[in-house]
Amino acid sequence: MTALLAPTYASGRRRVREFHVVMGPGTRGRTRRRYWVLLAAALAASFLVSVYARIALDRSAFVVTDIDSQISTEEARYWDLRLQVTELQSPERISLLAAELGMVYPETLRTIDVPGLGGPSAGVGDHWIDLKALLGAQP
Repeated sequence: MTALLAPTYASGRRRVREFHVVMGPGTRGRTRRRYWVLLAAALAASFLVSVYARIALDRSAFVVTDIDSQISTEEARYWDLRLQVTELQSPERISLLAAELGMVYPETLRTIDVPGLGGPSAGVGDHWIDLKALLGAQP
């Protein structure tokens, strides 16, 4: 009778049989289905995230459009006000209003002398001293 010899390596050691798990016939299909379900869920989640990102970008675009329209409205108002200011500051308009109020250039110049303030050669500090003395003397 012949006996089967255990397989050996080239070095002479005996090969040790390693254990492995054998899955049942239905288990393998369930595992694959789980992976497919997880893949489908991941794809659906990424699709929903991309839709949400697109909505957020569109909302931002609407906000920017609204702000642009407000800017153009305010800019037009600004230029209208600038035009109104230049019209109100025009020298012709001011001279006509002054003439209506009786404000005209004098034909002769008059100098008013205030007693107690000193002569025209006094310095600025001297004027203030004289003015303080004058105002302090009044009741």
